[in-house]
Amino acid sequence: MRACVLTWGCQLNQHRSEEIEGVLERAGFRITDRPEEAEVVILNTCMVRKRAEDKVVGRVGELARLRRKGVLIGVGGCMAQGRKEELFKLCPGIDFAFGTSGVERLPELIARARAGERPAHFPAPLTLEPLPVRRRSRFSAYVTVAEGCSCACAYCIVPFVRGPLRSRPLGEVLDELSGLAAAGYQEVTLLGQNVDAYGMDRKDGTDFALLLREVAKLPIPRVRFTSSHPAYMTEETISAIAQGGNICEHVHLAVQSGSDRILAAMGRGYTREDFLRVVRRLREEIPGVNITTDVIVGFPGETEADFQETLSLIEEVGFGTVYVAAYSPRPYTRAARLGDPVPPGEKERRLREVLDLSRTIALKLHRRRIGEVVEVLVEGYLPEKGLYHGKTRDFRTVLFPGEPSLVGKLVEVRVSGASPGAMQGEVVKEPVA
Repeated sequence: MRACVLTWGCQLNQHRSEEIEGVLERAGFRITDRPEEAEVVILNTCMVRKRAEDKVVGRVGELARLRRKGVLIGVGGCMAQGRKEELFKLCPGIDFAFGTSGVERLPELIARARAGERPAHFPAPLTLEPLPVRRRSRFSAYVTVAEGCSCACAYCIVPFVRGPLRSRPLGEVLDELSGLAAAGYQEVTLLGQNVDAYGMDRKDGTDFALLLREVAKLPIPRVRFTSSHPAYMTEETISAIAQGGNICEHVHLAVQSGSDRILAAMGRGYTREDFLRVVRRLREEIPGVNITTDVIVGFPGETEADFQETLSLIEEVGFGTVYVAAYSPRPYTRAARLGDPVPPGEKERRLREVLDLSRTIALKLHRRRIGEVVEVLVEGYLPEKGLYHGKTRDFRTVLFPGEPSLVGKLVEVRVSGASPGAMQGEVVKEPVA
C-alpha cells in the first residue's frame, strides 16, 4: 500500500511525520507526497491554535472525494490527542485516529480500518518512543532531544497533548548525531518544546549546555536548536553556543509579551527585564547573533498599554523575525477560564502592527548586510521566483541564481539586495563543502 503523510505545525511535528513514515516504511508501505497516489492518507496535526484545527477539519472535508474511492483517512498528533473520541464528530470523514505517542501501533490501526473498524489509540504521552526515521532531506536533519513540557503557561495546551518533559539520554542523542555526521549531513536541528530545558528531568548532571559542548565536537558543519525558553537560557548555555564552532548564531527565544502584567498572567516565569538581560548576554557573548521570537496578541486582559509595551520591546530588541499569533482559547488551559474578551478586530489590528514593525526592522537589518559575503546552505529552488534559496548561519533567507548541483551544499553569496523577508545576492565562488 502507498501512504501519504500531511503535516501541520512545528518542526517537532515535521520530524514526527518523518517517524510516522519510518514506521510505515518498515511495515512495507511505500511513501508518496501526493494524496491522490495513496491508499492511506494521514494528517499529522497541531492544536496550538484553533485556526490549526480548523485547517485540519477543512482538509478532511477536501479528502472526502478520495475516501469515496476507498482511500483510508487517518488523523494523528496533537489535535487527535486533545480531542480523542470527539475527533470522529469533528471530522466524520476519518477512518482511524491516534495521538502523540503509540505511533508504532499505526500499521495495526490501518489494518483494523481496512477490516471495517474505526479504531483509535490515545495512550498518555509519558515515555519516549525510539522510532525509525525516513528522512525527507539528504543534507539537513531534525533530531528530537526532548519531548513534552513541564511548564504551566496559562494559554498553552502542549503539556496536555505532549505530556511532561522527557529528555533522551545524552549518549543516545550523540549516537544519532554521529550517524548523521558519518552520512554527510551539513546541518542538524536539535528539537524540544523547550529545548534548553533538556536534561532537567533526568537529574544526572545532564543539561543543555553539556549537550551543546558534546555536539560541538562532532564533524557536522551546522548545528541549530529550537525552541528556547527565556527562563532556561543559562550562562552556561550561552557560553556553549559562543564557544561551539559549529553551533549557529541564531537563538529563537519566545517572549510572548512585553508587558510584565501579561507575562505574569501567562505564567511565563520571567519579567521583561529578565528577558532583556538574556538578550544582552547573548549579544555580548555571540557577535552577530540573530534573535527571533514568538508573540501572542490579544491575551485575555491585554490592554492597549500592554500591547504598546510589546511593540516597544520588539523595537528595543530588534528581533530578526517575529512570529505573531492572535490568542485563541485552548481546552484544558487555565486561560480558557478567562474567556476571550479582546474583540477579533482588535486582535487583528494588533497582529498587523506587530507584523509591520517586525518587517521594518527586518528590512533595516538585511540592508546592513548588502556588500557582505555570507555562507549559505542551499535548500532548493523557488520556481515562482526563478531563484535558489538557502539560509545563512544566523538563519536569514538568501535568494540567488544557481543550478541544481548546488542544492545541499554550502556556498558563499555576496549580498546585493534586501527585502523584509530575504536578502538577495549571487554566488561568488565554488561550493566550500
